[in-house]
Amino acid sequence: MRNFLLSLLLLGGVGCSKLSIPIKGVKPVKKLFSPVWIKDMDVDHPTGNLPVGLQSPAIHQGILYMGHNIGKMKAFDLSNGRQVWSEQEGQPYHSAPIVHQNLVIYGNVEGRLFARERLSGKLVYNIDLGASIESKPIIYSGRLLVHTRNHKVVCLDAVTGKILWAYKRSVPFITTLQRVSRPEVKDNKVYVGFADGFLAAFSLEEGVLLWESKVVDGAKFIDIDTHPIFFSGKIVVGSQSGPLSIINPIGGMIERRLPYNVARAPIIANGYLLVGTSEGELVRLDENFKEVAKLKVSKDSITSLVLWKKKVIASTTGGDLIALEPDLSKTFDQFNFGHSSSALFGELVVQGDTLAAYSSRNHLYVFR
Repeated sequence: MRNFLLSLLLLGGVGCSKLSIPIKGVKPVKKLFSPVWIKDMDVDHPTGNLPVGLQSPAIHQGILYMGHNIGKMKAFDLSNGRQVWSEQEGQPYHSAPIVHQNLVIYGNVEGRLFARERLSGKLVYNIDLGASIESKPIIYSGRLLVHTRNHKVVCLDAVTGKILWAYKRSVPFITTLQRVSRPEVKDNKVYVGFADGFLAAFSLEEGVLLWESKVVDGAKFIDIDTHPIFFSGKIVVGSQSGPLSIINPIGGMIERRLPYNVARAPIIANGYLLVGTSEGELVRLDENFKEVAKLKVSKDSITSLVLWKKKVIASTTGGDLIALEPDLSKTFDQFNFGHSSSALFGELVVQGDTLAAYSSRNHLYVFR
């Protein structure tokens, strides 16, 4: 959280172009990043702070969906960047769309949840959830789950938008500046991290609270920053204000704490857990959560990890994309967004041979 706060404060200044700085002691051996198109989606800002992009794209069957800070949801042809449709909604976005059947579903900072026909942009439903939607919705067995800024988890029918249940948590703490932790579902149970440092489990059908576990302690900024993931039969969650926690999904008991502060969830790569830390390190853990490799790749916080073209791609608050071997033995390439105020606060998105990224300076990049 501290690194993210500092990064956002720095984004308030006037930017200039900068060159990519190679990782010290690690020489790229092959060019991997090659943008096929870039969209400038910045808004007019003649004076004052620079508008910061926190949202992320979504890709589905040759179309890329991206929210614009002027309050427009846009669909682009993935192959060439040509606009397919655009709909004005008046408020910016801090999360990412999701595609379900013939619908693209997403929310804005006003708290409105939209579902549109993904090919035409025609509105199917529009619901007020009461607070900013800052986590990517997820869908499981036809149910749509959204975690809003006011610490409410809402479960809806994904096709009709009918609200099936909601859980509102009383949280006296300030949440992350980026977004709340998105839910995760496994075996008909919903797992959500909250801003008071608790991880909670609910029944998918009725939203009954099954258990809650205190994961992060402290005076402030104790929110759970990552969405829960499952690895080696355990739940893994983390925060910038506390260690990475390994939790038993039956009852929520914390079994281990690992000394890594994280801003985004780890990923599973070739059977190992790969963790990106707030200190700019990548850490590889085996099925027993034992550290088998570690590499310092940046002075900035790691914000997103994905697998692309059999390489691990890491993004940072410094505006770098870094490609590495999954075993962390070698760096292949590095790409910088080219602006001193650039960062990546959203999520990298991969579909097939395509990688999409949205910088904090509101530039959309598509690599292939």
